[in-house]
This record gives sequence, structure tokens and C-alpha cells, in this order.
Amino acid sequence: MAKRRSRWGRRILAILLTVVLLAGAAEVALRLVIPGVVGGIVREQLRLTDDHPVEVTLGGSALLNALRGGIGDATIDIPNAPLVEGIPVDAEAYADFSPWSPGSGEIRGGRASLTVPREQLGAVIGLLTSGVAQTGEVRGGELAVGRTVEAFGQSVPITARIGIAVTGGDVEIDPRGVSAAGLDLSAEQISQATGSLLDPILEPQTVCVRDRIPAGITLTGIVLSSTGSVRIEADLAPEILSDPAQLEPGSCG
Repeated sequence: MAKRRSRWGRRILAILLTVVLLAGAAEVALRLVIPGVVGGIVREQLRLTDDHPVEVTLGGSALLNALRGGIGDATIDIPNAPLVEGIPVDAEAYADFSPWSPGSGEIRGGRASLTVPREQLGAVIGLLTSGVAQTGEVRGGELAVGRTVEAFGQSVPITARIGIAVTGGDVEIDPRGVSAAGLDLSAEQISQATGSLLDPILEPQTVCVRDRIPAGITLTGIVLSSTGSVRIEADLAPEILSDPAQLEPGSCG
């Protein structure tokens, strides 16, 4: 009887070891396969070339998430992605959980960010301000934007220092100082000299941008880095990939 129990014990142990080994192999296989599959989908959706780098990092257990029907704790990094009118930015997306077919399900805990490198900041600011500002850089936790205008009978470079933040999905602009050709002037003096051209960057205001981005994206923050880059952060609606309406521009009404 003791020998029989011993044989059964060895068999059970062998079965358990086999299950553990198979689970480990499945985990390794999933971690090898999933990044390539996700990277291919991302490149196709963003119309990137096949050799464009897309890094997919998986946290937690890929096997357990697969048994739940999807991919969990996944981060996608895309450097130099031409997402803003062809201007290269660094993109990152994260989801606590995404179904195998996100086009027919909901993602959980989705968020994304775009990092505008210092050398591309001027072009992005020019685009977002419709040409009102021609240059831009980060200075001491503030955003310095400027342009050259005809004033005082000559071409004068004007720079406005502004604080910028996100509240309720809207962008809050807080002008903190203006200089023209190195002289500190009031916003009123600048406005009188240039007309109303620069008023959008000289006056405190709340700017709604929901009509310029997909409805399924909500801005949550703008981070000015000491490296000179700017990171724009956003939350993603659970149905952003399954409901076409979430990819249409939102509204400010």
C-alpha cells in the first residue's frame, strides 16, 4: 500500500511539473509572439513603414491575461511617429487590459501621451496656433512662444512667456510676461503696436481643443520638461477602438 501511494505521489508530482513547464513555455511563447503581432497592427493603423520601431512591453502574466481573453498591462512606445501633420513626435500608449479584438470590445485603463522634442516644438506650436506663434521653447517651467512682427517701423521679435495647464480637458493659458526686442512691455503696449494679431497669446484664456481631437481622447495634462520637450497626456475611452464615433472629432458645445 505504501509503495502504491508513493507511485501515485510521483505521478501527481510529474503531472504538476509538466503543467508548470507547459505554462512557462506558453508564457514565453506569448511574450515572443504578442509584441510582433501588436507592433504589426500599430504600424498598419498608423501607416508606418514595416521597419519603423515599435516597442511593446508586457507586464504581469501574459498567459493569465490570455486566458481572460486579451492582453494586459501593455505599453507601446513609438519613437519619431509622424502623427502631427507629418511632424515627428514620440508616442506612448498603455492599457491595463485590451481584448484580442479591440475593434469589437473595450479596453480598460487606456491612456496615451505624445512627447514633442525640443527641436520640433516650434513647428508644433505654429500649427496649433494657426501661425500666430512662429517659435517655441521651454524656459524655466514656462513656455516661451514668439514671432517677428512689423512694429515701431521695423521688424521686431516678440516673445511671450506663458504658463500652460489642462483643466477638465481644456487648455488653460496664463500669460506671464512679454518682451519685444529685449524690452519688457505690457500686453497692452504690444497689442497697440501690432494690432490684435498676438492677442491669442497675450491674454489669459481657456482654450477648448475637444473639437480638434477624437471624441474618445480626453486631455489630462501638459508637462514642460527641463530637457526642452513637452509631453501631452490623455485618457482613452474604453470603446475608442470599437465605436467609430469615438474617433470622430469631439465638440466644444
